[in-house]
Amino acid sequence: MHAAAVVGRHRTGWRIAALLGVAAVLGGCYDKSVDMGETFHSAEAAAKAERRTADTRQAPVADGRLALGKTGRVLIRPDTRGAAAIAEARAELASPPPMLRASDETKARMAASFPVPEAEIAPLPAPSLLVAAAYGSDGVDRGLSQQSLFDRRGGEAPAAGDGPLARFHAKLEALKNGTRTEPVTVLHIGDSHIAADSFTRGIRSRLQDAYGDAGRGATIPPKVFPYAAAAEVTMNRSGPWQAASSLKVASGPYGVSGVRLASRSKGAKLTLSSDTGPFDYAEVTMVTGPKAGGVTISAGGKSETFSAKADKPGSTTVRLEAKADSVTVNPAGDGTTTILNWGTGRHKPGVRYVNFGIVGATVDVTKRWDETLVANDVKAIKPDLIVYGYGTNEGFNDNLDLDAYRKTAAHFVSILKAAAPQADFAFAGAADGLTKRSSRGPSCPGGWRSPVKLGPLRDTIEALAKDENAGFWNWSEAMGGRCKMDVWARRGFAAGDRVHLTAKGYDRSAESFVNGLLMPEAKGDTPVASLN
Repeated sequence: MHAAAVVGRHRTGWRIAALLGVAAVLGGCYDKSVDMGETFHSAEAAAKAERRTADTRQAPVADGRLALGKTGRVLIRPDTRGAAAIAEARAELASPPPMLRASDETKARMAASFPVPEAEIAPLPAPSLLVAAAYGSDGVDRGLSQQSLFDRRGGEAPAAGDGPLARFHAKLEALKNGTRTEPVTVLHIGDSHIAADSFTRGIRSRLQDAYGDAGRGATIPPKVFPYAAAAEVTMNRSGPWQAASSLKVASGPYGVSGVRLASRSKGAKLTLSSDTGPFDYAEVTMVTGPKAGGVTISAGGKSETFSAKADKPGSTTVRLEAKADSVTVNPAGDGTTTILNWGTGRHKPGVRYVNFGIVGATVDVTKRWDETLVANDVKAIKPDLIVYGYGTNEGFNDNLDLDAYRKTAAHFVSILKAAAPQADFAFAGAADGLTKRSSRGPSCPGGWRSPVKLGPLRDTIEALAKDENAGFWNWSEAMGGRCKMDVWARRGFAAGDRVHLTAKGYDRSAESFVNGLLMPEAKGDTPVASLN
């Protein structure tokens, strides 16, 4: 199955670039399953093996070449006006501070409803937009230009419409070639496949092996629900904390993690230790308000207390800069401290892969999240790619309203896109799954049946991906198609419930996802995972 449709031809591409210029200027898993424990313990065993080899992982060494830069959403074709125009554009965009600006001529055309003459479709739009997208906000400072993206083997320019993940691919190429100094961050949201870090750990490790490790990034607080997990760190909590999951407790506040921990006691404590070496900073996202309590963050011999007081309810992300292997967080004792997520990071190029999921969740759970808090969280995480991972649990609901599902999903995606205009988007179609609880679906060997709504739901997700100009990966196709879950289970790649996978099943799935969609050379298809 091919990825979602890409941006249009030259005139459409120019207008999209112009719109981006305006923006720059202005600014899982079935909850009745009985085998989740099997899956979790299998994943934990894989995590321990990964930790034993983590210290051998090294960031890629810059080879002196500039980024290849897949640029389908912004770039049309090389500017034939030559080095003088590039120099003029760079002078216009010189820092400090680096700015993303459009020329007066471009702004005039925007104001006149984009009347672009036919002869002028070819020249490059807003040079700094692509420089910032691929190389980071300091790309202009470091002498990099849009023309640099054409200094590739053979000298050919990338074709217009290189795919819905063009900006993400360009950023990975810039990491590989040593021309990007900022991390590339992925935010993956969904159900238990993501909540237990089962599927996502294999994606993370492959991207970090290829492009460097910029740290763990944000993660959910510890022990907020069974089977919650985060690879590369060890987390714990002690003292009087009250945990809540938006799947079980409807009343908020909730951000994009969908969970929270709250306490009034200064004696309550959270600890996080890195399993992959020292980090450079620790962050906590907490609820703010007139009666909200702050936090004290301690790491590397440093300690700082951050207030959560504000005139009205909201949230904020606070950071302690400290080189350390572990961090401790305590309530400040000045009110009820409510923590939505926390994490660590490194000041270096590389990849961060954030997994936020809830066991048993459907996309309906997002209706319980505060849209302002979700937007605050996403802005703090600054993702370059957002992956949508809901669908498995809905697919086992024989009475699912597909139109309602699509409406809820599209609304949630719109919130994420508004908070992260710099991010590309991808959707993962639900994995194959089998049931004996319903007799309505098509039959499979061994007395199993395909859930009657699982296939149509996957088609709905793919259609949404196309509408959103996003990437799409078909998990069922990666497994070989309908009924193949039984084969995976009998060969040790899936759990006995025929819903979840084992550690090696998730790892094979992650390989297909990365190679088929995330790597710059990916064709946007769904490679069938090998069971050999």
